[in-house]
Amino acid sequence: MRDIALVTHVDQILEVGPDSIVLLGEELALGGWVVSVALRYAWERRAVALVVSEQSFSESVIELARRFGVALFTTAVGIDRTALTLARELGALEAGILSRLDALHSRVSRATTIPEVLREISQEIGDAHVQVLVEGIELVSHGERPPEPVTIRLVLTGGRRGPELVAAVPLPQQVFAEQALARAGMTLRALLLAQELDDLVDAAPLLSFAALTGLHEGSAVDDARPDQSTLRRWPAGTPLAAVVLRVVEGDIDHRADRIAPVVNSRWREAFPRVPLARMHAGWFALVPLAHPSAEVDGALQQLADSGLGPLGTAVGVALDPDGTEQVSNLLRRAGLAARLAEPGGPIIDFRRFGLPLVRRLLPAEEAIDLTRTAYPRLLADPNAADIIATVVAYLDSAGSVTAAAEQLGVHRNTLQLRLRRAAALGIHLDRPGELLSTHLLLAALDLTSLPQPPSPSVDR
Repeated sequence: MRDIALVTHVDQILEVGPDSIVLLGEELALGGWVVSVALRYAWERRAVALVVSEQSFSESVIELARRFGVALFTTAVGIDRTALTLARELGALEAGILSRLDALHSRVSRATTIPEVLREISQEIGDAHVQVLVEGIELVSHGERPPEPVTIRLVLTGGRRGPELVAAVPLPQQVFAEQALARAGMTLRALLLAQELDDLVDAAPLLSFAALTGLHEGSAVDDARPDQSTLRRWPAGTPLAAVVLRVVEGDIDHRADRIAPVVNSRWREAFPRVPLARMHAGWFALVPLAHPSAEVDGALQQLADSGLGPLGTAVGVALDPDGTEQVSNLLRRAGLAARLAEPGGPIIDFRRFGLPLVRRLLPAEEAIDLTRTAYPRLLADPNAADIIATVVAYLDSAGSVTAAAEQLGVHRNTLQLRLRRAAALGIHLDRPGELLSTHLLLAALDLTSLPQPPSPSVDR
């Protein structure tokens, strides 16, 4: 309920606003037909209730009120007195709501993080679900979704496509929740901007280093200049991992600007002490590692699992375990690896770029067509996937049956049986001139989407 309307003249019904309680003057409510007309007008004006002086109603009037969804009340104390009582109660209710909103604003303004703000909002609206979304991706959230919720959205920055504060609340909480979100919006805007500034400050030493080494922001990967001698390396002997996050979909720079809060948040979760620097078409970072293989793999896997795929962002990495590599070369390798990576796919390590490169040059659909032509009996075999995996593992292992069996987790005898079956299907591993093309072709196949062999026909 938002307002009270005392109608003493017929024309005043047109001034009634939505979510109002309409009180019909005693001189107007002269019978059921007048109340019926008032109910229709109340429904058209989206009022919630109609109050008239005490009288009896026919079943048709009661049914009409039920159909219109307008509550119908009577009072024996007089319309004027009822209007004053309702106005006093509404005023007290509004004062209570304003007091709650002011208290919420006070608590929110003292919050220092976005999760703290969302927790305060959620608790004020019955632990409902509140979240900050960037490009439809959840940045942070709090609370639980109620059954049959109403969704409320408030754009925080950057126009219609900027970060949004979204709440899912029960219908009775909708109006209050809208006001609560509006009160908290300014603080959230400030915290988002402060986080963006902190990220920039944290990345400043890395950007300065990149500029001095010729890896300026606009070309950290694509235009490395190895002729620069100043600060060409991290402190001598420091093992490093270069990581490049590359946006590969849509208007690249514009999209990178929009998704920056999410990317920076995910990066801080994986590498809380390492700054992430902005560059053309994405971001880059240099991660000092005490134990490269053990430390970087876990953090990068956490980064890969954090939802960068839907953002259209691919990740590449290059390692320098000995701390002897030029940073410009290390970043270039990570950038090339990121070019081979796909959004939502695995992180590409430059040391293992061979298979991603093959699949980029030879898409799976074309690989299937070539395999069907080169080895027509192979794809018709019901065990084609196992045979292909065995051949690829055998060639990856430079012809070592033991190493290939360990890679696949099968017995040596099983692997040798599959190799003999491959030979029977036309894959000749004893012809050196065919090994490279066979290896590249079969490695490019997507074994999960191989065509199913036809069912054998039955001779009746």
